[in-house]
Amino acid sequence: MNGDKVAVAIPDYSTYMDIDGPYFGDLVMDRLEAEHPGKFERVDMIVKGAADGSEEVVTTDHVRGRDVYVVHPLHTEPARHVMLAQQISDNLHRSDAHDVILFDLYNPYFSYDKRKGKQSLNARIVADNYRSAHIDRVFTFDPHSDLLGLSFDLDDPLEPLSLQIPLAEHFREGYPTDNVTVCSPDIGGYPRAEVFADLLNVPLIGLRKHRSEDKSDDTKVLGIVGSREDVEGKMVLLRDDVIRSAGSLMEAKAALDEAGAAGYYVVVSHLSLCGPARERLADSGIKKVIGTNTVPQEFDEHDMGLYDVLDISPIVANVIYRRSDGMSIGQYFESFRR
Repeated sequence: MNGDKVAVAIPDYSTYMDIDGPYFGDLVMDRLEAEHPGKFERVDMIVKGAADGSEEVVTTDHVRGRDVYVVHPLHTEPARHVMLAQQISDNLHRSDAHDVILFDLYNPYFSYDKRKGKQSLNARIVADNYRSAHIDRVFTFDPHSDLLGLSFDLDDPLEPLSLQIPLAEHFREGYPTDNVTVCSPDIGGYPRAEVFADLLNVPLIGLRKHRSEDKSDDTKVLGIVGSREDVEGKMVLLRDDVIRSAGSLMEAKAALDEAGAAGYYVVVSHLSLCGPARERLADSGIKKVIGTNTVPQEFDEHDMGLYDVLDISPIVANVIYRRSDGMSIGQYFESFRR
């Protein structure tokens, strides 16, 4: 390998997990090679397993003295995902990589960023594990709250990246905004929805609800915050960070139906789509669910009538390029504005 090139590590799950590519990391690498030929080099991280269920990550590529950017979206269950990230980084560190920079696009454990009752503080546990595995910096997209950064220390900081502007511009280019009201499904997400409404220059409302403390998406809507005139006859755009089971979205839609909403868009940063989510959304009458590919999903032609997925691999490629070249990342995101 060429020591002058920036290394981009891409996990390969095909040998042991039967998860075939192309992977999200392949899309990132394709963009880097097309736009900056000769500057970046791929490092293959092969996931292997043993008969007892244990796993290892191996590579034959050389990374000594080089910064390595690891592109690691959620292809497996969360605990396995975290362990693989540690194994990848440990391998690279023991191979004398200079810095290991992890792109953990969406991690379900990151939503456990404050302790309620006697819950474990999972975000902190993951941050500690990443630090012990010599991960020097973590990039993630649109975490559940700003508290997540407190789980990480200064010697292995978290850098949250916002998809607000890219998603707002994607919506503006593809959908009418003249009869749209943005709605936050809960008060906790109100600041996120407020920014999105400002970007689209449309009205904003919110919903007060009670959510169970076990992350089961069992919720009850208590009321609407804002003017009902901004609901009746309007296309309501529900802005949230993630769709898991879609339970909270269905509760929100039921309350807005009663207030006279004409129809619905959903805009989320992460399409986790667990359990009954796809069935619920397919039967909901929602016009379009707009998200990104931070969580790899397979959609058939029928699904694509409902889902509009923004590919953010060009964004990740540009962040890697700009950081490796000492350029501003914030200015890049501002460039999305019309």
